[in-house]
Amino acid sequence: MTENLPTTNKVTYWQPSAGETIAGVIQGCGTFKNALYDEQKTMLLQDDNGSVVSVDLNRYLIHSLKQNNAAPGDLVTVTFHGKEQKNNGRSFNRYTLRVDKLA
Repeated sequence: MTENLPTTNKVTYWQPSAGETIAGVIQGCGTFKNALYDEQKTMLLQDDNGSVVSVDLNRYLIHSLKQNNAAPGDLVTVTFHGKEQKNNGRSFNRYTLRVDKLA
């Protein structure tokens, strides 16, 4: 996916609770500096109401977007399942992702 951000000032940030799902059409992606994680990759989705929402991307979501050849204009559904722990004790956010090609 290319770094391509829409020109809008009304972007909200998705801060999901376990079990929450968001769906929308990819408007673009980019990065921003995050004090905690340094550089954070994000994806901008536009929902049915026209609202643009920024979704933080972890390694799993980035990999899934690439595997599905996701591009601006595709419909994406992301579900947050909550925090889980790896065998080494480190926690991570568990997501599932679905990409539907609209074109």
